[in-house]
Amino acid sequence: MDSENVSADTGVDLDCCTSETANSAIICGLEPDSLVRLVQTAVGLPAEALDRLAGVADKLRAVEGLPQLDSTAD
Repeated sequence: MDSENVSADTGVDLDCCTSETANSAIICGLEPDSLVRLVQTAVGLPAEALDRLAGVADKLRAVEGLPQLDSTAD
């Protein structure tokens, strides 16, 4: 997820999102609730764990017949 898309989708200026309150506001703006739960679960995980999580999401997209996303667009 790139910061420009999140900022545009939520109307939140990500430059000020260094506080837990600001991060919570962004998370709470996500839909559906399952996405909120996923993001809340991922917060605080080390980079290696986030990479594994992204890999699992890529596999799930393939199983569901969804197009693969460009993982280099961070």
